[in-house]
Amino acid sequence: MKKLLLFLLLFTGFTLCAQDNSSWDEWQRTSCYSKISYRMKDEQKNGDQYHWKIQFRSDYNEVVSFNYHVTDKLEEYAVTTHRKTMNPGKISEEIDVYTTGSNIYLLVDKLSLSPYPENFADCDN
Repeated sequence: MKKLLLFLLLFTGFTLCAQDNSSWDEWQRTSCYSKISYRMKDEQKNGDQYHWKIQFRSDYNEVVSFNYHVTDKLEEYAVTTHRKTMNPGKISEEIDVYTTGSNIYLLVDKLSLSPYPENFADCDN
């Protein structure tokens, strides 16, 4: 009976640790647009690379598009390299990101109130 109890305690502890590692961070607003939020999940490290998952959420009532960039190098923080289009009030699919550093930086800019990169909105934060 003591062995069974010990096994259950150990199994519960391993399960809780595994759940903590795979849980999403809280939603955070981007530094520029208050209606675009993101969250991250730290996946297991693969060799020398860190694996992350990122999702975006739009609280706009219309289709929006914006540029974003994720990096582990702060010096490269000022250049966005990807464009995302989102429907009103939706959450994006998971985006896989691999980095060599354990820190991650996200930049969002050039938001348009359309699916096209035109008439960019000013930052509201």
